[in-house]
Amino acid sequence: MPQFKRTPIATAIAILFSASNIASAQTAQAPEKTLPEVKVQSTPEGEGFRTDTTRGATRTDTPLRDIPQFINIVPQSVIQSQGAKTLQDALRNVPGITYAAPEGGTQANYLYYLRGFPAGGNLFLDGLRDLGEYNRDLFAVDSVEVLKGPAGLMFGRGSVTGVINQVSKYADLLPRKEVDLTVGSFDTKRATADLNLVMNQTSALRIVALGEDSGSYRYPQDVEKTGIAPSVRFGIGTGTDITLAYYYLKTKDVTDYGQPTLFTNPAAGGIGFFGLPPVSARTYYGYANYDYTDHETQFGTFIIDQKLGKNLSLRNSLRWANYKRDLEATISTLHATDANGNPVTATTPHSLLLVNRNHDGGRTRSNDDDTLINQTELTWKTATGRVKHTVLTGLELARERLNRWNYILDADPATAGTQIPTTRVPLLSPDPYTALSYTKTPNQRAKSEADTVAVYLQDQLEFTKQWKAILGVRWERYDAQAVTTTIATGLPTATGGPFQRTDYMTSGRAGLMWQPTDAQSYYIAYGTAYNPSGELGVYGGNATNLNAQTQLLPPEKDRSLEVGAEWNFFANTRLRATVFRNEKTNARIDIDPSSITQTALAGEQRVDGLELELAGRITPNWDIYGAYAYLNGKVVTDPNGNQGDELLIPENSGSLWTVYRLGGGWEAGGGLFAASSRPIDLANTPGARLPSYYRWDATVAYVQKRYAIRLNLFNLTDELYYYGAYQNSPNRVLPAQPRSGQVTLSFKFD
Repeated sequence: MPQFKRTPIATAIAILFSASNIASAQTAQAPEKTLPEVKVQSTPEGEGFRTDTTRGATRTDTPLRDIPQFINIVPQSVIQSQGAKTLQDALRNVPGITYAAPEGGTQANYLYYLRGFPAGGNLFLDGLRDLGEYNRDLFAVDSVEVLKGPAGLMFGRGSVTGVINQVSKYADLLPRKEVDLTVGSFDTKRATADLNLVMNQTSALRIVALGEDSGSYRYPQDVEKTGIAPSVRFGIGTGTDITLAYYYLKTKDVTDYGQPTLFTNPAAGGIGFFGLPPVSARTYYGYANYDYTDHETQFGTFIIDQKLGKNLSLRNSLRWANYKRDLEATISTLHATDANGNPVTATTPHSLLLVNRNHDGGRTRSNDDDTLINQTELTWKTATGRVKHTVLTGLELARERLNRWNYILDADPATAGTQIPTTRVPLLSPDPYTALSYTKTPNQRAKSEADTVAVYLQDQLEFTKQWKAILGVRWERYDAQAVTTTIATGLPTATGGPFQRTDYMTSGRAGLMWQPTDAQSYYIAYGTAYNPSGELGVYGGNATNLNAQTQLLPPEKDRSLEVGAEWNFFANTRLRATVFRNEKTNARIDIDPSSITQTALAGEQRVDGLELELAGRITPNWDIYGAYAYLNGKVVTDPNGNQGDELLIPENSGSLWTVYRLGGGWEAGGGLFAASSRPIDLANTPGARLPSYYRWDATVAYVQKRYAIRLNLFNLTDELYYYGAYQNSPNRVLPAQPRSGQVTLSFKFD
């Protein structure tokens, strides 16, 4: 009997219908019951693209107007209308976020910059740190929250200018059986399924699944994804609410270090930066038969919400996570001489320029990382006289372990030393199918472990209906250890340690709010955060950030002062605004290598900014979601003389997305995503800047009770722009998606 391969899409559909049959059987056996009332935000009759409350910033269900902090929330309604599939897609709606390409060459390794400072380690899922390297898909995500400003009080170390928190799709009391099928440009083929079975008045089971087998605008290889995220809840709305959840995502992706710029290294006799790559966004400089990255990510989560009394409740969140990764990658840079053997100059014809494509061991590695995190929080609502308090106390315990190793790739093992697999190709016409021959030998293994113990206290005060405040403090102990060994001997390398550092950090925030009317709110807030020098380098290479220099350095210190306001108008539309100053007062700086200490807390960096957000429903048929950021980021002090250099942020950036329902089930909309130019690298190499851009998207949909069809068009004007570059050198950039489109068919079943 022939054997048929089950594709990721077929797997997702099979999961849905298997679960659907189970659900139908259980429903048939259960007696008919009347479900309790369920309140839902952002329904078609509700607030549209507007979100009014969150628990992410305070760990209590709090209206945004009662939080003295600027927060961008991208809700499910925006995600669906834009056809967003990845975390990066959702974050297009949040100005002030930029990307750099670190080692690793995949979306899993994008280094996020938030308000000008690195935020790669500040990724969270349901308020728990999500440190793994994997391609974050939105199939099991309900919304994305970006909490800006120091968030050390709730999130601990590293949260300098904010955190990115994804909110999961967990079981609830809304029955649903939904399937989405998407096809589009670059051979996109994707299916998602969402089944939520209400088992009784207080319990539910939900299964979310993903299957994808798609092409890419960047490389000839396919991308495959298979994911499933089941969750079950018992006691919803009762005194004991228990959630059990599991998440699994397996992806077969491709490493992509972007495109080489017109840059030759001045330190090696080159002329520096003289232009962006004169090729389309689709030109790929890797090896189609050798570049790959496979990820396997899984979480197990257990949450219990226990009411201990009328005004006292306990919440405990426990999560285990494992992140596996295996990759080989190619980095391409401009060759210093042209096809005729002459040194490259700014006037060398592009047709003569050559590119070196190195498929080396420095970018060939494997990971097997895991975390175990437990948060226990006690919330007490009380009063002292006329002052109302919501007091939250918390204890966080966490263990993080990184287990990483790299390899030696040798194109000629018979010759002494290592011969890097490499080819030289024309800049304008690289061949992605060039054949290579090499051996692959395990080289070094980097093991590290970090333990966190933190306690925190927060008080949300209401003096009167018009005056409110928030105060909080966190104490945290962070202990990290790391060692890099040679696999052949099992002994530490010459520079591999072992290293160890323990930091004790105290951070907090204070905010005061004045709300003269229900439609207005004004606040002033101050907060601090710390970034330990020994923090595990999750977004680095095969090792960690803990080394001979950083194990001697205290944490970086960060502080923020922010003044903001909120106004509500048109009944369901909200405008939020803030002005702020974020400062890193003792930034880690690489100083003269001839010095005894190569890294020192000798820098100061500052970002002054203004942000705006507009979200809601202007009329019953017209939804809008927009945001804008003006950011002035500078190096204030630097021992290398880089005072005045710009940070890696555009001065102006923003987005605007709107949808109008025309009647009869038809809706149309679109939006603009734009940013001004910014430096390519932290050294502000002369002339090396990513240009400004304007990207236009559009959508048209026909929505009925049982089904919907949606067309999404991306980058309508086919704008060639770059969403990121390599932070430490101007030698490569990452081109963004060219003009493309997709169609999504959505089905809802009884």
